[in-house]
Amino acid sequence: MFCRRVRYHFFLLTFACLASALSAHASLGVLVGEPYGSFGTMLPVGHTALYFDKICANSPTDLRPCIPGEQGVVVARYHRIANLDWLATPIVPFLYGVDDPSVAPAYVTPETATELREHYRQTHLESIVPGRLDAAGNDLPARKGEWTETIGAAFDRRLLLYEFDTTPEQDAALLAWLRARPDRRRYSLRRANCADFTAEAVNLLYPGTIRRNRLADFGMMTPKQNARSLEAFGLAHPELHLRVYEIPQLPGTLRRSRPLRGAAETFVKTKRYLTFFLVTQPELALADWIIYENKGRWRPTTAATSLGPTSWSNPPSGIAQTNDPSLSDSPASSPPLVSVSPGALP
Repeated sequence: MFCRRVRYHFFLLTFACLASALSAHASLGVLVGEPYGSFGTMLPVGHTALYFDKICANSPTDLRPCIPGEQGVVVARYHRIANLDWLATPIVPFLYGVDDPSVAPAYVTPETATELREHYRQTHLESIVPGRLDAAGNDLPARKGEWTETIGAAFDRRLLLYEFDTTPEQDAALLAWLRARPDRRRYSLRRANCADFTAEAVNLLYPGTIRRNRLADFGMMTPKQNARSLEAFGLAHPELHLRVYEIPQLPGTLRRSRPLRGAAETFVKTKRYLTFFLVTQPELALADWIIYENKGRWRPTTAATSLGPTSWSNPPSGIAQTNDPSLSDSPASSPPLVSVSPGALP
């Protein structure tokens, strides 16, 4: 009990210090990426990540408040990268594989993607994703793996960014939450995947905002359910000024990403699965179709503002709306402060 009280008071002290550092207007974004590649073919549910425009990184595993001129960081849970639970990447390299958006590639080939990702790995990820040596002792690029998803996401997939206003206190709570939890692998497809990580962060600020669609997603959390919940949340809370942006996949010779799907939708709309069940167990195919039609049929909004590399040449306020009270029906449009109790600590 004594240790728990010490831990709680340390958390509150950290929270207060971070809140004073995060004093400017801020927002929380959820990036929802379309599926791609072999895994995206097998399970086309996509990927989610968190974007903080007032939280930055000293390293891929060390977060801090941003200084003026920085554009924030993307934090996401991955399946298997050096036994870590999450990895942080500045927003521009995460999307385009470069630090300066003005030199982002206009056309991406497999060679371009490999070169940019390897350069970033050598500069920022060498200790986490080490390179290899050949028999003669010469350097070789790191093996392909999930780490490539943290660099140049727009090479491979189209993304949607759901962004809403936060207070400095809320950003401080999120930063303290990430710092307090051990950054050790927790991934589980059914209970602790990337969409669960995103939902946990949003629900820390607004409990119950993102819930599982237990029927249509067979008990899992999916990126599409993240997006669906956030759109509903934005409609219910216009004072938070939910913005939806589309980040198109860059032109090039890489295969185009596929539309987001939920779990039940996957078996209805993926020909190989549908054919298999129609031949072997047609009653399951019928049941899945009924579940999808009643609980899973939903498409993300098409009213999204498109963002390209040049959109990130300005500070985040050039992308996100300011929290202007005149945009709301209420005179005080700031989100309510997050409250943290000892029982809510990780």
